[in-house]
Amino acid sequence: MKKILILILSLILFVSCSKKNDGSIVGTASAGGGTVLSGITVKLYSENTSFLRDTQTDSEGNFAFTGLESGNYYIGATVTVEGDVWDTGNRPRIVYVSDEIVEEVALTLTQKQ
Repeated sequence: MKKILILILSLILFVSCSKKNDGSIVGTASAGGGTVLSGITVKLYSENTSFLRDTQTDSEGNFAFTGLESGNYYIGATVTVEGDVWDTGNRPRIVYVSDEIVEEVALTLTQKQ
């Protein structure tokens, strides 16, 4: 009985310590006081600011990055509307993601002057 209990506890410990890519960043992005929601490019960067990937917002301004390892990520967004560029500025937002956690983010873009 003791051996079975030790085996089960060892298995649980092994599974809980194994590396997972289950973190997610989901959110919404909007520009122009909420008039622009779709087609905004949201970019994901590593903690050392290396570009990882990007995605586009849907018709309601929603975006998602899934399958992320635990760690810090930067996200930023940009869109061009009728020749005007809207973005999140020079400082993308840093987001911490941990295993099996969904981090929600709201991005508001402002017009570049």
